[in-house]
Amino acid sequence: MSPAPEGRGQETVTVSIDGGVAVVTLRRPPHNLLTEAALREVADALHALPGQARAVVVASEGRSFCAGADFRSGDAPDPTAEGGFETQTGAFYAQAARVYESPLPVVAAVQGAAIGAGFGLALACDVRVLGTGGWFQANFVRLGIHPGFALSRVLPEVIGPARAAELFLTGRRVNAEEALTIGLANHLVPAGDEVTAATEIAVQIAAGAPLAVASTRATLRRGLGAAVRAAMRHELAEQAALAGTADAVEGVNAMLEGRAPRFEGR
Repeated sequence: MSPAPEGRGQETVTVSIDGGVAVVTLRRPPHNLLTEAALREVADALHALPGQARAVVVASEGRSFCAGADFRSGDAPDPTAEGGFETQTGAFYAQAARVYESPLPVVAAVQGAAIGAGFGLALACDVRVLGTGGWFQANFVRLGIHPGFALSRVLPEVIGPARAAELFLTGRRVNAEEALTIGLANHLVPAGDEVTAATEIAVQIAAGAPLAVASTRATLRRGLGAAVRAAMRHELAEQAALAGTADAVEGVNAMLEGRAPRFEGR
């Protein structure tokens, strides 16, 4: 039932820098499922860039931008396992908070699916460029768990409380056209052009006066670090209460088996 490990035999995260723009690429194809270690590498890369770059593109290699957490990896949240879930997920969210606290402006180049933690990774960025084949999904209720990655705090601010409530409570997909309309994506580009378009925006950011860019971004994101950390503490408590329930086990197993879940409310 467990998926094969992704990214074996290659670097998990690579960084290239050109003309003041860094491209941080997650390389766990095809779906770039996140573990605590992989997320830590992304955060480490972002925090190592001041002095080397002025803006960053976060991209990934494969069919999906990031299809969520790798539940079976051993170092990522696994809501089917009641024991140890809180410790694992807490470590995972500590790295998520560091991504939100990136010291440089970040543009996400989103191709394919951005699901769950991948949705959170995209929303942690300042600007999102989405390919025509891309989509977002906050699928937590379909896994039998509470939303995480500070999405409960950030998503309502991006698209409004009513739209966020619908996406959380239904767990449905948001296709590329709708994502642009409701503000999940800043730009919609042809599939395959995501990194190029995101880099063009990052170049424009890097061309601005560095102190003014940093000051403006600090104002726009004022209090965000503390807010997402507080949100993740609450989300973690709710998720831990649901971890190991029959519905959480069923939701994850159904997802891994490619079938509709059969929830019983227990």
